[in-house]
Amino acid sequence: MSLRFKNKIEILFYKLFKIALSNLLKREGDVLPAHILKKIDENIFDDFSKDINSYSIPVIIITGTNGKTTTSNLISDALKNSGKSICVNSNGANMPNGIFGSIIGSYKLTLKFSAGFIVMEVDEKVFPYVVSRLRPNAIVITNFYRDQLDRYGEVNLTVSKIKNAIKDLPYLPLLILPSYEPLAFFIGYGLNNTQICYGFNENFFKNERNKLKGVSSNLSDALTCPNCGHILFCGKPLDKSIFLLRFNCKYCGFDGKEPEIYAYEVNSCGMKGLYSKNTGKTFHFRPAVSGDYNMANYMAAYSVLKNYGLNDEIIRYSFENFRTKFGRSYKRLLKGIEINIDLVKNPAGFNRVLEKIAVEDDFVNVLFAFSDRSADGRDVSWIWDVDFETYANKFGKIVITGIRPFDMAIRLRTAGIDKENITVEHNTKSSLKRIIEICAEADTKSKRIFIVPTYTELLKFQRYMI
Repeated sequence: MSLRFKNKIEILFYKLFKIALSNLLKREGDVLPAHILKKIDENIFDDFSKDINSYSIPVIIITGTNGKTTTSNLISDALKNSGKSICVNSNGANMPNGIFGSIIGSYKLTLKFSAGFIVMEVDEKVFPYVVSRLRPNAIVITNFYRDQLDRYGEVNLTVSKIKNAIKDLPYLPLLILPSYEPLAFFIGYGLNNTQICYGFNENFFKNERNKLKGVSSNLSDALTCPNCGHILFCGKPLDKSIFLLRFNCKYCGFDGKEPEIYAYEVNSCGMKGLYSKNTGKTFHFRPAVSGDYNMANYMAAYSVLKNYGLNDEIIRYSFENFRTKFGRSYKRLLKGIEINIDLVKNPAGFNRVLEKIAVEDDFVNVLFAFSDRSADGRDVSWIWDVDFETYANKFGKIVITGIRPFDMAIRLRTAGIDKENITVEHNTKSSLKRIIEICAEADTKSKRIFIVPTYTELLKFQRYMI
């Protein structure tokens, strides 16, 4: 399909509006221009997606609850370093306006698409709509956890809709799946698609700083079998040298499998290894971002990149020099203090951040920014599913800000944290100033704080941090 003259006008409008937003308002301008264009031309996304499909450009889509932005950027960075031109929604704008905004912005005024690869993270809720338009060659599934129940509903419903959307495609895209997470693994169960599974060797969790602590309790929200609904059994090792957990249903036979690619600990100096069962080769690298959850993102990205033929040297360089986007394990120095910012939006992701905090040698001073605006999710009861009790003895001083600070304060008090260590500061900028002052005055060898915000609070901190 050839784009029409009106589409050229739309491309021009998009580019000019984005420049204006960036230069005048200091805002990333992927979403708003696309939103306005969609209001004017309801068929705009269909027009551009049909044109994209006519190019036969490889399309890689990443979806799931946690890890979408990091995984998509790991993939796109490596492809760029290999000399490919990439269209990617690197800022995490994963709803249709953000996705198609990134695509429209990759067109030249000659109506020619300028990218050789499309890498898009896609929100779980809009996944069926997006894949019906963009026709991906590869689909990466990260994980599925309860997330904003007021918006998504129960997680099993989300999984069912995504699985059906893949089944409805008139071809069989490659599926990249975690072997250890039942809900995500179920996406490929019973389908004829080529599938690559990634997982963990059990020694990955047996280093000095994380001795299997909290791993089994947080691997999945799948209490029942996603195939038949009966209680799902988890925890039986399939092969201790390869696979951390096995899950299986005694009623219908839904069962895990040995991963094709798995991660293991190389040494105590931070070096990690990925082993490919299919090639019999091992890939060693030093991750630029820490955390077990980020290693899962590395494995997913590695699976995709090897499928497209990238060599290990390019992948290693990209992985070791990777820089996260603001809010996704973001780190910077400010006044001699290391500030770590980790976005949280659901219990599973919050537990991952607490595990990351828990490996610190000293008590950690933390700023929680907790709100319930629409983008955060109106239901705040999910914080009662976060495992604060396990990590309560790792906190130093705590400052809380946001719209719902007292909800967070009550949750922390019930976890056993002394009220004398908790301060509520309603002004966001003042809360940042206060936690920095606390850290500067603390008699500890490491000058480090963690800021843990929900999404809308994250956007506020971005103005003060960058």
